[in-house]
Amino acid sequence: MKRNKNEEGGVKKYRELDELKWELHDLLKKIIIKTDLGEISDDYTDTTELELGDINIISDSYYHDLKIETDEGEIDINHDLETAKKVFKEVEKRYEEIEETKESEKVKEKAEEIFNRDFKV
Repeated sequence: MKRNKNEEGGVKKYRELDELKWELHDLLKKIIIKTDLGEISDDYTDTTELELGDINIISDSYYHDLKIETDEGEIDINHDLETAKKVFKEVEKRYEEIEETKESEKVKEKAEEIFNRDFKV
């Protein structure tokens, strides 16, 4: 069966989003482990939660679910590649700032400062 270009673009977009969600989940885990900010569930879902400014990012690797909580409510970004990219780039940028902190005893303090900065989705 031959696909048209719109279907092919949709499949490509879905795959890109799928990969991005895995990368973001792994990055959130690294940040939580390194900084002790946020939470990683100890059950089968392997859910991570991390505050980024005034939002809370929740990634559930078992159900492959990604959402953001804000003061206005919950945003499901499981089908929103552009928002997922925006969130990933911001988290990655802030993680790189933490990586620049050489003294291990200052990592948590620096991370709190970095991750408390505002971020609007």
